[in-house]
Amino acid sequence: MFEEDNKPNETGGSLQVAQRSTAATKTIIRSVLDLMMSNSLLTKEKKTPKLDEDIKELVREIEVVIRTNLLNHGNEVTEKVRKEALLAETQVGGDAAGVPPPQKESGNRSKFLLRLIAGRFSHLFADPENPVFPREVVMGFDNYLEKLLGDVLYSELNVEAQELLSQFATDDDGEIWKMIGKNDRNKRFAYNILIRILLKFEDFDWAKRNFISILNNVTERKSGFLFEDTHFQLLFTALFSDLFRALWDDEESVKLDFMFGEGTASRLDTIRDHFKAYKAQVAAQQDAQAAVG
Repeated sequence: MFEEDNKPNETGGSLQVAQRSTAATKTIIRSVLDLMMSNSLLTKEKKTPKLDEDIKELVREIEVVIRTNLLNHGNEVTEKVRKEALLAETQVGGDAAGVPPPQKESGNRSKFLLRLIAGRFSHLFADPENPVFPREVVMGFDNYLEKLLGDVLYSELNVEAQELLSQFATDDDGEIWKMIGKNDRNKRFAYNILIRILLKFEDFDWAKRNFISILNNVTERKSGFLFEDTHFQLLFTALFSDLFRALWDDEESVKLDFMFGEGTASRLDTIRDHFKAYKAQVAAQQDAQAAVG
């Protein structure tokens, strides 16, 4: 993947950049390496295969950012041109009624971010004989993601999710998430989204009510299905079970802090405690209702 750049360095070797990277990426990488060498941070002794791999990962991540920004800009330009063309056609034709309304794409084949995250709980609706809840819940969850992330970030993460999913030759959600857990870069991306969602539950009672309300605004209207506390418990557990499991392992907790910021594990642990207390409260209420009945 690396190619030789004939510029000599202090170690007698050569600067290396990704062969498939853009000119902008190469410039960034060269600048970083020059900075490291000028401060004696990169010497022949320190240039290891591990550093080489880390630089490759850095190149890939920079490439994702560049491609995402270019794609977003291209989409904006395309949409602007399309609207201007429709307006021009209306003015030239003199009959607005004769201009067909723009067709909105369904988006079903472009919801890569939703496909990735909903894969955490797809087993709850995928069984055609006995689903826990209907597929409309996925539509409600997508609405929640859009409100949580905002249009720009949602779009950027959707592009990255497409790249990630393209690496796998299976449609099995369970297998995909197992493979994600074995690759630090993929794990960092996917877990970052899960953690973004989970940290919204620091004010647990309010966040839970907000989550259920947003989903029901779609599911009840689309299918008449009412998303309730029982469904929330199952979906919440499916989404975050791996994160909660990691909190039992000291090494994994340290990794969470390293990858996502100091104190992340502690904050997630507090949310888990709130969730456990909430489940106990719901169980007690159900027991009390059963006793009265």
